[in-house]
Amino acid sequence: MNTSRRLTKKGLIVRDEKGTTVVELLVAMAISVIVFGVITTALVQFMLVTRWGNSQLQISNDLQIASIWLGRDALESSSFTPGAGSEYGTLNWPDSSYQFLYSYDPVEGTLVRQFIEDGVVQTTLSVARHITNQTDVVFSVSGKLLTVSITSTSGDETKYANLQFAMRAR
Repeated sequence: MNTSRRLTKKGLIVRDEKGTTVVELLVAMAISVIVFGVITTALVQFMLVTRWGNSQLQISNDLQIASIWLGRDALESSSFTPGAGSEYGTLNWPDSSYQFLYSYDPVEGTLVRQFIEDGVVQTTLSVARHITNQTDVVFSVSGKLLTVSITSTSGDETKYANLQFAMRAR
């Protein structure tokens, strides 16, 4: 600490302090470390919650879109023909003019829907992403009830849905 002494009119000695003391410097550093720690913790928590939330949102979106397409196709179909290999099966219209083929794309990891009219593929689209392997989707039929079990995985998050749809009576 750099000080100088001077005398006042009443004879008192007054010190003029210049600079900071070691104690003041240590207190300022401690406060800075605490503030930096709190900010860092908050940022890390924000990033982790955002990543978790995005994974949950992707999975929920996948299952919702798959449910919409499968429900729509099942209501229009009167029968289900099981497939082989990467094909889960085909939902057929009563007169077989329209079909909806569901399969697994191992490259993209998606559940794929093909709309087929009179034996010709009209459209192909992915109805669920984040399908890790072919066994994550299972189609089964009992009478006119189509049951589809789907497991979707994004990051560390996994969600399972067991969807049931009534098919059209002939």
